[in-house]
Amino acid sequence: MSESRDEQFLRKPLSRLWKILRLEKEEIGAIYFYAILAGLIQLTIPLGIQAIINFVLAGSLSTSMIVLIIMVVSGVFIDGFLQVKQMNLIERVQQKVFVRYSFLFAARIPRLDMSKIDKYYLPELINRFFDTVVFQKSISKILLDVPTALIQLLFGLILLSLYANLFIVFSLLVVLILIIIIRLTASQGLKTSLEESNFKYGVAAWLQELARVFKTFHFAPGSNLPLKKTDELTHAYVTSRTEHFKILLFQYWTFIIFKVLITAGMLVLGGLLLVNNEINVGQFVAAEIVILSVIAAIEKLIKSLDKVYDLLTSVEKLGKVMDKPKEISGTLSLPSHPVKLTFKNVNFAYNGDAPVLSGVNFEISNGQMLGIAGKDGSGKSTLARLVTGAYKDFTGQIEVDGIPILNYDLESYRDNMGIMFHDQDVFDGSLGENIFLERNYDKNRIGQLIEAFGFNSFFEAFPNGLDEQLMPSGKRMPVSLVRKILLLRAFVHQPGLMILEEPWHKQDEQSAERIKEYLLKYNKATTLVLTNDPHFLSQCDRVLYL
Repeated sequence: MSESRDEQFLRKPLSRLWKILRLEKEEIGAIYFYAILAGLIQLTIPLGIQAIINFVLAGSLSTSMIVLIIMVVSGVFIDGFLQVKQMNLIERVQQKVFVRYSFLFAARIPRLDMSKIDKYYLPELINRFFDTVVFQKSISKILLDVPTALIQLLFGLILLSLYANLFIVFSLLVVLILIIIIRLTASQGLKTSLEESNFKYGVAAWLQELARVFKTFHFAPGSNLPLKKTDELTHAYVTSRTEHFKILLFQYWTFIIFKVLITAGMLVLGGLLLVNNEINVGQFVAAEIVILSVIAAIEKLIKSLDKVYDLLTSVEKLGKVMDKPKEISGTLSLPSHPVKLTFKNVNFAYNGDAPVLSGVNFEISNGQMLGIAGKDGSGKSTLARLVTGAYKDFTGQIEVDGIPILNYDLESYRDNMGIMFHDQDVFDGSLGENIFLERNYDKNRIGQLIEAFGFNSFFEAFPNGLDEQLMPSGKRMPVSLVRKILLLRAFVHQPGLMILEEPWHKQDEQSAERIKEYLLKYNKATTLVLTNDPHFLSQCDRVLYL
């Protein structure tokens, strides 16, 4: 029963790894081809040495002996050349894996289902991307050492079997013991490796959190909390790593005992065969060379287990992001015009908790403005996110132009939507990239919006204009300027549906009034504004109090 659970535990990461390796089957096939050639060449070297020894014992220095020496030396060179070819192929695989996961992450992150990742801190979760580096280092050793060792082991045992029948029994025993060692320790080794990795990311997450709230502890020098939590997390990491090392240590000690027994057994067996004249001196020396190569191959396999665990662990960690569900989307496209929006008895709760919205009903026609008001925690932001299609686990009906919102293709739907929430921010890129998001819009509209909103001094803060590079999270920029960029981003593509969370927040009084005036006159979109400003609400077409 325990073995079946272990097999089930190993099956998932092995299945993930197999899917990745299948994408690189051409390169991996070539690597194994070179490994087989190298194995065959390594097989001829002991035979060549055996023949040379026979010539030496016979006391004859002939052309054949010189040719054999040249062939053996050439074999050593060709073996090295084939290893270099393998290294080139492995380098290509490493680069392709890094590029592939870079694009997979970049494509998946914006499409993650928001309702399923609310409990995660995404920047910390995305740290798993660094396991691509672990994957690269591990796959290099696995693809280079493991196939070479396996071929070397297989051909070596076959060659030994040709010398005497007793070597066949010994060869089978070697393979059997090797399989038993790996089978008994593999699942436990992977479990402890995963635990070690979990605590490693726990330490990284805490250090990342310290950096995020740097000012909190900077102005509290008497606090011992940073060191206390770091001590707890590193202690857990060291404990888990020690448990993993115990597994590796057991495997290494088992191998040492195994190696001693093999060496003793093979030497005794070879000596007996030599004494009984069943093999000659040249065959004995060649057999011992093969035995040493077999032992080296087994040692290489055992020492590669650590990298195998790292490889499978990295695959699992990368899968932790790739397994996060993407949004489920419909197929209908939303035309680029002001829409009619209807809520019919809509109810929503987060993860089965107390309802945030209960029995919400309203309807706004094309081009109208709805003011949404309510105290903190009343569900204003939640309702706005329901309109974006971010949450789908609601009851009731949400219709856009008379069609259920779930029937729309979310990419098409959001392309016709302008959104501005308090938790949005600018990113590391140019001002133009932050406003246009690399979408093909009329650049001249920026000037029109700046004038309409009264942002007359906007470009004074950006000497390079739209090419100005912004700092991550808007550092070195006042919040009011960040909010201006977000407002321009929401309006620049003339969407048919606008969702704005108090867009004049953090603006000076004059700018705030200009924004309000523009919004109240704007009829090119159906607009939802989240605010508790009574004067603004009194001028909206409709008001919803939550």
